[in-house]
Amino acid sequence: MKAILIVATTALMLGGCQSGSKSTAKAAPGMLNATCPFSDQPVGEGAPSSDWDGETVGFCCAGCAMRWDAWTDEQKNNYVIAQQ
Repeated sequence: MKAILIVATTALMLGGCQSGSKSTAKAAPGMLNATCPFSDQPVGEGAPSSDWDGETVGFCCAGCAMRWDAWTDEQKNNYVIAQQ
């Protein structure tokens, strides 16, 4: 059971969600971004999110949120600045 959990977690961290076509969706209330930084999938209300530098960054799935956690502070800062 432990091995299955490790494999599933690793797959989410490395693969995240499948990339799709760029959405033209608007950001959910309180979110900095309308699409996931990793997959370009829409980010809606209740989506996984992370607070960074006073902004709430949304993700399409928990796997992408874990990928965000692995980014350096510089990568996170650059993303937030680019979205403003």
